[in-house]
Amino acid sequence: HLVAILLFAPVTWLDPDMMALSYGIAIALLIVLEMVRGWTFTDDNDCEAGALSDFYMIFLDEKDSSAAKGGLAVTHIALIVGCAFPLWASQQLHPTDTQDAFLALLPFLGVVVLGIGDSAGAIGGISFGHYHWSGGSSRTLEGSFCMFLSILIVTNICMGIGISGENERCLHQIIEFSVPVLIITLVEASTTQIDNLCLPIAGSTLMLLMTKLGR
Repeated sequence: HLVAILLFAPVTWLDPDMMALSYGIAIALLIVLEMVRGWTFTDDNDCEAGALSDFYMIFLDEKDSSAAKGGLAVTHIALIVGCAFPLWASQQLHPTDTQDAFLALLPFLGVVVLGIGDSAGAIGGISFGHYHWSGGSSRTLEGSFCMFLSILIVTNICMGIGISGENERCLHQIIEFSVPVLIITLVEASTTQIDNLCLPIAGSTLMLLMTKLGR
């Protein structure tokens, strides 16, 4: 996720069209690699599927358990799609109100939520987590708080340095941002789906909804 921040955020700032195209190319290449990995997988040794599969095994998580047996590994593709979706949505909408903080931050939302928020939540949960959410969730309250706080801080810093076009830090805007960020955090704490996908999609929907309500 740190690599995603360093690679995607600067290019999204400088040349969003190039970044949008690059996302599409990256996703296409990853799909091709998955096809190649599937073809090279052999049933003779379920633990080995060629050099490419050996490399993939290092990065698999519980959502990619089928990949160890030759199935599709989705986490890495979902990360790229999650980072790309808010930018693609922003470009399709062609926002004209560049002073709207929600619209201005929308292209960066995937990188912020996944690269910063999700990572901070994981680090906070591992380092300080003691109280788990109900329902047998592996997520902790401490991790969720770290995620909420990190996203809120970064979004408000972005507002202050000009991404949103607002130079004054307004308490009203901070409260407005707290609402979608809190909902994103709760979604992350409760979902059993691929969070790399559902968090950016949910976040983009909330940002656009807040923009409409603000009007």
